[in-house]
This record gives sequence, structure tokens and C-alpha cells, in this order.
Amino acid sequence: MELLAPAGNLDKLKTAVLYGANAVYLAGQKFSLRGASDNFSDTELVEGVLFARKNNCKTYVTLNAFLHDQELKELPEYVSFLEKCGVDAVIVSDLGVMTVVQQNSKLPLHLSTQASCLNVNSAKLWKSLGAKRLVLGREVSLEEAGIIRKEVGIEVELFIHGSMCMAYSGNCTISNYTAGRDSNRGGCVQSCRFSYSAITDDFESADVSQEHLSSSLMSSKDLRGMDLLPEFIKIGVDSIKVEGRMKSSLYAATTTSAYARALKWCNSTSQQEWPEKLKELSGILEKIPHRGYTEGSLKNPADAESIYLGERNSRNSSYEIAGTVMEVVDGKSFTLLTQNSFESGRTLEVLTFEGKVIEVCTDEMQDISRFPVIKAKPSRLLRFPYPQIDSSTAENPSSSRIEPMNVVRLQYVSAD
Repeated sequence: MELLAPAGNLDKLKTAVLYGANAVYLAGQKFSLRGASDNFSDTELVEGVLFARKNNCKTYVTLNAFLHDQELKELPEYVSFLEKCGVDAVIVSDLGVMTVVQQNSKLPLHLSTQASCLNVNSAKLWKSLGAKRLVLGREVSLEEAGIIRKEVGIEVELFIHGSMCMAYSGNCTISNYTAGRDSNRGGCVQSCRFSYSAITDDFESADVSQEHLSSSLMSSKDLRGMDLLPEFIKIGVDSIKVEGRMKSSLYAATTTSAYARALKWCNSTSQQEWPEKLKELSGILEKIPHRGYTEGSLKNPADAESIYLGERNSRNSSYEIAGTVMEVVDGKSFTLLTQNSFESGRTLEVLTFEGKVIEVCTDEMQDISRFPVIKAKPSRLLRFPYPQIDSSTAENPSSSRIEPMNVVRLQYVSAD
């Protein structure tokens, strides 16, 4: 089973690849639904594809915005460029875009979840039109996905983790009205995350509390399908997809590592051991900022339980990104490029590519001129003594080694 991770920019692509992704999905500067993401210049895309291929990882490029004729005129040249780069597939949602790709390249076509493919007949049609893989709508259950895969004989991809859109297969127009930006053309500003008040003439009989009437009632909790991974495996899902191109490198590292380890564990142990290990890995996903978790429609149709009502994981039990390791002098020091502020005396946690955590004290942090630093600020290069690590008891000593591109996290501290 393929683990497909988000790559919002070149650094996040490298992070996802090194933390265990089998494939990454990304976008260029045009034709995508994530206009607010950093996305890839042509030069970055070439570098990203080469880096992924070197590490046995595939790259899929999103061309899933709904385009007008003027934009379609610009697409053939870009499609040819993607094919020359060695991209492994493109993700499309529009028949016009699909046709342009087929006329100008031999790139494999994956059907975007935006196309709302939810049933066998729809799947058969898209297959006949040339789709190699279906990214099924998030309204589809695991059972329905299994039926589609079996009866149609086509690759099936399902979301397993990340933000969920309350609109049907993401076809939303709220941002068009609140911000003048088209959600289906890359302009979503996530207006659904705002707090809204619902007014009803018959509150007493409504099956909802007053708290629910004034909240982010158009926003869903985040999807987490870790505990259902055995069922993904059982029905033969070809690719599990993590949402989050606009999330941090810490998110990319944590989610990719957790699901990669889960797949490795399921492939190497008996089924009786799976529940306990998956529960442990689900706990790791509690450490990153999220809007509560739901299983969406994977088992049963999403209901009121899936609505996000303002509950977030406690800041005392979650982390923010501190930075990324840039250089390591084994046994002596390592250099960190910071992304957030933190003071001397705090403890940082380096996440190794194998899923281990190495604690680092900040008492002796220095700038690159070796002057002591009391408070770290974002976008600074800082040097830390290499921590003393006892790797003699580890089955794989390399798993307890700090390496370039390791993500470093910092636990939230309560204002109390």
C-alpha cells in the first residue's frame, strides 16, 4: 500500500520523502486548488522530482482547479514540461483538463476527489476515459471503496488523515461570497472555519444545544483513520493519502512517520499485535495541532459528532516546530535553522527519520559565531552541542542519530 504525503513546498517535499512517504503530491504556480500554498516554481519542481526519485518516491502534480478556456490555452506547454521532468502522474478533476493532458503527454491520470466519484458506474466511466486511479470522494465508506475497486478493476486512493471539508467532495463556494475568491480555482480562504450563529424558530425541539448554535458549525474535525488501517489493508486500498500541503514541516514529518511506521508494523507482525501498536501511533498524532479527530465517513456517514465545535488538543500536550537540522558534525555539534522563538533552558526534541525522539538541552546554544544565545528567534542559524546518546542498546544504532533535515519540535508551555 502506498503512503501519499503532502508537499506544500520543496522543504516539505524533502521532509515527507525522508520520513517515509512512498509518493508525494504537489502543485506548480498555476492550475491547482491550493493557491495560498507556497507551491513549486519550475526549477523547484525539477529539483523535487529528482530528489524524490533518488529516494524511491513518486511525485504527483495537481492540475485539479476548474479552468476556463483562456487558462486551458496555457496548459499544453506546462503538461509537456511536467512529462519532461519525470512526474509520475497528474491529478485532474475536469474533463477539459483531462483531454489536454492526454493530447499533449502520456502522463498517467489520477482523478481528483473534486470530481465526486462515489459509485461503480461513475468509476467505470472515468476508467473508460483514461483514468488510472480514482481519488474517491470523502463521502465514500471503506466498504464502498472496496466494492468500487473490485468491480471496476482500477486503483483506489482514499484520504486517511487531515483537514476535512464539509462541502460535498470539497465543491464549496463560501469563499466566493465572503472574500471574492473562488474555492474551486485555488482561492479558498477557509471561511467555513469562522464562528457562525444558527437561528432556529423552534430551538426547544431542535436536537442541538445552544453551544452548537454559535460555533464553527460549518467546520469539520480532522480526519484520522489510523485505527482503521487494518480495514484499508483488507479491502486492498492502493494508496492512503494525508492531507496538508499548507501545514508545517512538523505536521509533514509527524504524520508521514506515524503512518509509515504503521504500515511497516502491519507488514511485519501478526494481526493480533496491530491494535496496540496503532493505538500508540494514534497517540503520536495527538501531539500535533488539530481540530479534534473524526473517522469521517470511513465507517458510517459523517454526522453531528464530526462537527468541530472549538475543541482543540491541549497546548500542554502538543508541540510546535522549533526548526530543521541543517548540518551535523558527528559527536560534536549540529546546526538548526529556527522557525519559532524559544528561550535558553527549554528542551528540544529531534525527530529521527526512524521515528525516535532525541532530547536536546538549549542551555549551551550559540550563534554561528559561537556567541551564547539566550533567546532564539525565527530564521536564525544556531549551533548546539551534539547530545550524548546511548545507542548501544538500540537494535538499529542509526535510528538514534541526528541527521540533516531532521525536524525539531518544542513543547508548548502553559501561560500559567
